[in-house]
Amino acid sequence: MTMKKILLAALLGGFFMSAHAEDRTAPDDVTARFVRMQIYCVPSLERMATLLSDKFGEAPIAMGRLTETDSFLIFVNQERSTSTIVITKQRKEEVEVCMVWSGRTEPGMTFALNPSPQFPEPKVEGFGT
Repeated sequence: MTMKKILLAALLGGFFMSAHAEDRTAPDDVTARFVRMQIYCVPSLERMATLLSDKFGEAPIAMGRLTETDSFLIFVNQERSTSTIVITKQRKEEVEVCMVWSGRTEPGMTFALNPSPQFPEPKVEGFGT
């Protein structure tokens, strides 16, 4: 249960720190949680990809931009039984690539895309819009 809370806090933290957010006031039922967690970082995406390939047989299957300099990647193995979430941060001439989450589950369950997402219109004024 604790790891779920950590993931939720990380995801919500990323959401609230959106580069597009003007008013960062959270709704009343959202609470900030500061969590201590260990992450593993390497100096390049190539090194991280090699480590995940060699240890878990994982390859990158999805990537997204968080800001102009920061990205996330999702790595998954062929059986879709392991996955890893990686964050990249570019700071001047230095790149930091960190594994922030990894897990194992029964084959086929670690990653799935919604084939028909229904995107709602934002309803909360000033909350990350």
